[in-house]
Amino acid sequence: MGISLAVHIILAVVGMTLPLMIMVYEYLGIRRRDKDYLTIARRLTTAFIVLFAIGAASGFVVAANIFFGWPKFMQLVGNVAVLTQFLEVFAFFGESIFLATYLYSYNKFRNRYGHVAVMGLVFLFATLSAVLITMLNAFMNTPAGFDINAYVSTGLITNVNPLAVFNAPSTWIEVPHVVFTSFYTGAFILVAFLAYKMLKRSMTGRERQVYRKALGPAVAVAIVFTVLSILTGMASISTLYYQQPEKYAAMELDMVPTAFAPEYIGGLYINGKIMYAIPIPGLQSMLATGSPSGTVPGLSQYPQSTWPPLIIHFMFDLMVGLSLLAGLALLLVLLLKLLKREIYPRIVLIGLLASGIISVFILEDGWVLAELGRQPWIVYNVLKVADAANTSPAVVPVLIGIIAFYIVIIPLTILVLKRIFDSRPLAKEIGG
Repeated sequence: MGISLAVHIILAVVGMTLPLMIMVYEYLGIRRRDKDYLTIARRLTTAFIVLFAIGAASGFVVAANIFFGWPKFMQLVGNVAVLTQFLEVFAFFGESIFLATYLYSYNKFRNRYGHVAVMGLVFLFATLSAVLITMLNAFMNTPAGFDINAYVSTGLITNVNPLAVFNAPSTWIEVPHVVFTSFYTGAFILVAFLAYKMLKRSMTGRERQVYRKALGPAVAVAIVFTVLSILTGMASISTLYYQQPEKYAAMELDMVPTAFAPEYIGGLYINGKIMYAIPIPGLQSMLATGSPSGTVPGLSQYPQSTWPPLIIHFMFDLMVGLSLLAGLALLLVLLLKLLKREIYPRIVLIGLLASGIISVFILEDGWVLAELGRQPWIVYNVLKVADAANTSPAVVPVLIGIIAFYIVIIPLTILVLKRIFDSRPLAKEIGG
């Protein structure tokens, strides 16, 4: 399951971001009567078609993985939270229909902005898919919509309210954070690709000019979603301490309830002591409760059998540290812009390329942190992973096949895109 989701999430975030960027570039091309922006929009559309097809196949494999691997979990979801998945299918078909409309109506609109609006609908349905999937994850973190006590004690699913899954306690914190971080990562991947192209010494001056134009809007989108990701991330952490206190305490390395709690940078819990940590006094209480004297939970309040692995503290530090590094390149671009200097010197391009790679690690690290931090539960305080999993040996060949599929899919995707664009060089398109 981890391999499936780790690969699929990359395809998903790029598939969410490309419609937004295609819309931006086509709008700029029409508004400024600039064919370079329109060329970039067309080339990204080609990439989006490939990624949409492979992402759809990947999504079906993830669904199969869930059905084969987690039968008891699917029984609970099927009775309580199935509406999120049902509507996600409609969102997928909506995206498919409007993508086809966009492709076959390129010169059919008298008002060219109408064509941009069609891609806007593709963007809307792609985002809606992400929202609905995240709502299911929010249900796993803060379950709602059925009698939880009766299910835990008897295994019976009663008093079902299928609409409650759309308003679980963590939904309206988790949804914006997941959506914004998805666009953050997708925008950084595009920034990294464009920076890589500009770094190639084989580029002609005319080609570099086109990529330079494309890089500006991509950097702007990355900056916007960086800020939104930080704000929603802070809000997410500030609610986590009462929604999933064990996860919060393990992330922050809080072994006992503490007032004036410090924020630990680094650190290990060894023989009952926190060692090798740099404490910032009161900061954790301030961030979590709004007051430096606020009390945060500690793992000692809960049975050790429900503690998540303490490695998530390191993963949390890694996520924050890498996010700061990725933001440095954007800050440097802004500084150069304010100073009216050459905005993309080679060192900045290298920084933007590195930031794109780092953003993927941040995305993966954040999701592993979120899921590992819920251990040992697949549905928090309701259903354990060990109880939900299919332990039949008969499922092993299916799971091996799924892993093989995902090992192949990323290099195959890159190869397909490379061959398509090698056959359609940018120099030929802008020179025609």
